[in-house]
Amino acid sequence: MTHSSPPSRVAAVILAGGKGMRMGGCDKPLLPLNTRTVLDTVLDTIAPHCAALAISANGDATRYAPWGLPVLPDANTAYGPLAGVLAGLYWARDVGMDTVVTLPGDTPFVPPTLISALSPPTKVAASNGQRHHLVASWPVSCAEALQDWLSATHTDSQRRVRLFADTLNLQEVAFPCLPHDPFFNINTPEDYATAQNRARERHAHAR
Repeated sequence: MTHSSPPSRVAAVILAGGKGMRMGGCDKPLLPLNTRTVLDTVLDTIAPHCAALAISANGDATRYAPWGLPVLPDANTAYGPLAGVLAGLYWARDVGMDTVVTLPGDTPFVPPTLISALSPPTKVAASNGQRHHLVASWPVSCAEALQDWLSATHTDSQRRVRLFADTLNLQEVAFPCLPHDPFFNINTPEDYATAQNRARERHAHAR
């Protein structure tokens, strides 16, 4: 099978800034999955389809050094997940991209069509009738608008990703569940066990 060339100015930013409290405070993208990590699984899927990649994460950046990717800290951690989106937008603009596709680093089974389906911006992924506002495409031109919007907010409830996404009128792109939700994410030990089982099944079917 041959892959089409990746969009020339589309970057992907993996959002890894969550605290993973229900998982004992671990870095969920670094959890082992089959013979590798959750992050490896995500990168294997999306890397062939974008022109640049970065990881949005706070704390010691050296834990992501083995992947050789830019690690983008939040300028203001009080801004929540949108701080990662904002950091990604500024980075992407600096490296000559015009679009950023974001996705959480704890969603190991995203579809290989994700980047192409969300390009050009502005689009948001959906499955099972639910929008996943952190799985979306953002034009880098909205960086200042996001910065101004965040600066005008005062509480976590005002900084919800959905509220800013609504200002951009994101177009919904629905993905099928065949048979599982492609945006299943690891929030709990039970979710992690489910992900391990699915990864083993996928590996067995690929052999």
